[in-house]
Amino acid sequence: MTAVAVNRGGGRPSKGLRKFIGFRTQEHTADGIAKVAAHKGLTVTEYVLSVVEPKLQEDLAALDRDDYQQELPIRIAS
Repeated sequence: MTAVAVNRGGGRPSKGLRKFIGFRTQEHTADGIAKVAAHKGLTVTEYVLSVVEPKLQEDLAALDRDDYQQELPIRIAS
């Protein structure tokens, strides 16, 4: 996917490169998400991203910390 560098149609500017992630959820969950998103004036995608993004950053930071965690040099296990 590539984003158009210049907005030729005079419409909405590009939000940059995007990738589709789809998933299924229970109907009442999807309805609730749509209701909250509409109340906040957001699309469902914008709302879900605003909820997921902070947790994703936290989890990515934890992964980085785990990468620096080294195994203890224990030669004999008890």
